[in-house]
Amino acid sequence: MLGAAVPIPAGFKAGESGAEWALPGGGHVTADAGAELRVLGVPQELALGARRQVKSFTVLLTSGVVRLSVPASGETAVLVSAPHKTSVIVAGGEASVSAGQRVAVANADGTTSVAFEGSRFHALASGYVETPGMPKHPLPGSPALAPGPSVLFSYGDPAALQPLRWDAVPGARAYRVDVRDASGHTVAHTELEATSLRPGFAQLEPGAYSIRLAAVDAAGFESAHPVTRPLSVLGMTLPAGVSLDPSGVVRYSPGGAAVGLEHSDAVEMSFGNSEAFAPAPPALGLFRTQPFVVRFRAPGDGAAQELWFSPRTTHATIAFGPRAPSWPGKALEIDVHVEGASAPSEWAEAEPRVTVGVEPVAVKFTRDGARMHGVLPAPRGKGPWVVRVEVKDKSGVSLGRDFVEIAASDAKQPGGS
Repeated sequence: MLGAAVPIPAGFKAGESGAEWALPGGGHVTADAGAELRVLGVPQELALGARRQVKSFTVLLTSGVVRLSVPASGETAVLVSAPHKTSVIVAGGEASVSAGQRVAVANADGTTSVAFEGSRFHALASGYVETPGMPKHPLPGSPALAPGPSVLFSYGDPAALQPLRWDAVPGARAYRVDVRDASGHTVAHTELEATSLRPGFAQLEPGAYSIRLAAVDAAGFESAHPVTRPLSVLGMTLPAGVSLDPSGVVRYSPGGAAVGLEHSDAVEMSFGNSEAFAPAPPALGLFRTQPFVVRFRAPGDGAAQELWFSPRTTHATIAFGPRAPSWPGKALEIDVHVEGASAPSEWAEAEPRVTVGVEPVAVKFTRDGARMHGVLPAPRGKGPWVVRVEVKDKSGVSLGRDFVEIAASDAKQPGGS
């Protein structure tokens, strides 16, 4: 059993996220939140017409909504027993049963037969709902899901599912959204009256998923054909010297670096605006000297997600003053100018590091846009000295370095005799 369910005298009561039972032969029983039922896992022989015996699994439904999925192979079936002497046989396809003040049966697709109040079984047409004493009516239509990306990117943390929007369906009481993994297990679920879903509803690790959207009517029955959309989360492994800037652009220094693409086997890729998509490789080399865009999508899905890559052209120039410094004497002024930055974040992340000889020295730099100014006081001791300044970005990539030799002046050292 998948999901949460609490044992009760009649069997189980499904928790807030519902519960699911996998049956031998590929069938599934899915209970909505609060449903009370019992699933008998031992099959019984069931006669479906002359000379046709199948293995049948029984569901005893006390209240709530249960959905049945039975393979179309014809080798198994599910028998549902519900209040008011209701019996339902699902010989293949998708069907649902609702038990409350009234009992209702829905055949989404396939072969379903129903008997009310102990009457004889009769077939229920696909796409229809039947309630005793009431006219049959169709299941709610399928929502039209607005276009959206079929690939998300994860840079070490789970990726947030993007907002979803869809058109309203006449007669729908609510809408049910499920995110399922490659095994068909539900990893996120919600039911809401609105026609949009907030961003971040699900946090997803790299892997292959699908989004399932259905309208729900007053009895709790879903659309006959819920909308499904493939979704892949591509894990992006950024090597040293490669970083993601706040605008979502991958910055790199051209060379031998490569970005690893985890779970790329479920993703297609193209360069630029080309419509020629091919299976994504396990790594993407960063050797180009011009910015480029890569488009990713789930296989065959038209909604592509763009990712821009841009080589770093940022470099830092360093100037010392005075031209021929000597100590003891005036403090050494250090000016740093960051050039070629394509975004303010690139010069904002630049960090000068100062050493005197081999010892690092803390120097406070004031910033004015792409310029930084620092002052290094004259140290005690005898010279000569070598002052080195290296500017690195937050990824540790060197943007520039320089040094200056400082001679010992003829003046007495501070504190000397």
